Amino acid sequence: MKKIYVPMIRYGDSDFDEGYIGWGFNSYDEQIRDANAILNLLSRKGMKMLDLGCGLGIYHKAWLEAGHSVCGVDMSETFIFMAKYNNPSAVYRCENFFETTDTDAFDSVVMIDVPLENLELAQIVFRALKKGGAYIFQASNPDYPHIRGQSNVNQRNWVDVGDSKLLLTRNEYNAEIDRWEYEEWVVDVENSEITVQHNFSRNLDFARLMDILIEAGFSTVGFYNYDGRQFFPGAKQPKNVFCIAYKGFDDKI
Repeated sequence: MKKIYVPMIRYGDSDFDEGYIGWGFNSYDEQIRDANAILNLLSRKGMKMLDLGCGLGIYHKAWLEAGHSVCGVDMSETFIFMAKYNNPSAVYRCENFFETTDTDAFDSVVMIDVPLENLELAQIVFRALKKGGAYIFQASNPDYPHIRGQSNVNQRNWVDVGDSKLLLTRNEYNAEIDRWEYEEWVVDVENSEITVQHNFSRNLDFARLMDILIEAGFSTVGFYNYDGRQFFPGAKQPKNVFCIAYKGFDDKI
């Protein structure tokens, strides 16, 4: 049988993006909460802020009202169109943030609900920041107690979806590598094809995050709760925290 792999998360695909608006974003109130938490952690006035993976730009309402300027970057034309409608006074660019070439241009770079995955991304952010600028992003707490009950793991189900096709779904927690794994296999018996989609998610531990940021050039790295208190790795709560890394120890925001 021929096996075909199709990405499950397809930002930039208009059909996917339009559907994602209905289920992929946190509520309006949650997004405004996150936006205000970031302002509380970055107390400088009149910042020039870059938001990578900006989505619909809901966060930007709070930042613009506080007197900051905002540039939002996202690879989805659908999201950028909505963000421009929501915030006419902000600047938006439709591009893959791995292709961003800004240099010494921003006081802060923000990433919400977009994980730091590798050194390349940290280096891109470092280059975009002015000296003394801050990189702030959400980090999942790897010590947070996951729900691992029968309703969430070890699910493997076959469904006859018609037209000689069977759908196998697998939703499991891989404890060995601390990774959630979700897969869909559509078996087309008539055409001897299997179409596979998957989405795996794994948290980087805090030591690895710090190693990446320091290797990229950041001089100071800290973790904070939503209320601004310092977070110490090893605590089981909360589920998510903010990481702040500074470009240059002096002149911190």
